[in-house]
Amino acid sequence: MLSGCTDDTEAVPEVEEVVQETETNTETTPDAPATSEPKETSEPAIRLQSAGESESIGEVESYDLSLFFADQAPMIAPEHITDNQIVYTELIEESSSQINVYDTEHHTNDNIYTSSKTIGNLVGIQDEVFWIEYAPAEGYAYEWSLFKMSLSELKPEQLAEGVSRFETPVPYVTASEDAVTWVNYEASASDTKTTVMQFSPMSDSIQTIEAFTLQEEGKRDGEYIFDYRSGEEAIILHKSIFNEGNLTSRLITTDGSFDEEVSALIDFERGSKFVSLGIEGRVEFLSTTPSPVKYTYNGSQKNITFDAFRYLRDDYILFREGMNRLLIADLKEETVSYLPNDGGTLSKPIFKDGKVAYAEFEGEGLVRFYVIDVK
Repeated sequence: MLSGCTDDTEAVPEVEEVVQETETNTETTPDAPATSEPKETSEPAIRLQSAGESESIGEVESYDLSLFFADQAPMIAPEHITDNQIVYTELIEESSSQINVYDTEHHTNDNIYTSSKTIGNLVGIQDEVFWIEYAPAEGYAYEWSLFKMSLSELKPEQLAEGVSRFETPVPYVTASEDAVTWVNYEASASDTKTTVMQFSPMSDSIQTIEAFTLQEEGKRDGEYIFDYRSGEEAIILHKSIFNEGNLTSRLITTDGSFDEEVSALIDFERGSKFVSLGIEGRVEFLSTTPSPVKYTYNGSQKNITFDAFRYLRDDYILFREGMNRLLIADLKEETVSYLPNDGGTLSKPIFKDGKVAYAEFEGEGLVRFYVIDVK
């Protein structure tokens, strides 16, 4: 959502949710990318064939957390994982949150941080976790802060802060192997500036990657970052581009290796060789090589959603269909198979240091974490 609302229009923060609604729709506003059918590209399309249930992708461990949530219906999921720790956030009251750690060796569940504010999302790099928390401010705005904390020292440190005004979203954080990325939104009645920021734990420094300005007065003109991912090779931006009021939407990497006009995206991600697009009813995998190729896969239902693309290898990609099935696209074999499950609701999976982790929910208070050591 872009800026340009009046102060009597309440702004709702947009943050990445751990668990989505079963049928996720792209937000439809005059400012968001259009929800018409995506433009067909000239790449040769290869249709991926269903291969049924997947062979084992690695050793699976499961952990039942139901005893910790008696008489509750927790909406939790792994957000970071280390050798024997699964880190996740939990909304404990209307606007209060906490960070918990489940120890897979000792089967304990401990709270390591509590905030009177809402935690939007959390990511991690090795022993450090990073998260955004926010709270309402005057003028239908939201004040937010970015924190980091070592899991061994448990001393939170604030890295950045800001205020989301004029219906600009609260930023969320994404993480690659060596950096954390977010977008800072600065809005006024006349313009909106979106700045891509990145923190490097190795150098302990923040740098500005790119900045864009959208003129709001008269006919809109300029650029605005609508959505973003860290990507494995480069940051990938879902950008709204206005030319005297006319809107186009493009998916662009900061290294210049990918630039495509898109629309109706539910989710996207960048790997070393392919960009994954989740579109209502289907998935597309577009190569970034000099000889472009496109793979497509149609879902089990016309309006099904696809999201949470995780590159286990360059051409071996885990993703979620709806909220009850995890799929594996093997682009080398030109197939899509599904991981076995008990039919419960599944969270978005994460993939860190060779391990996949996700949650499964079955009925009130029944929650189980799964960890797959990918072979």
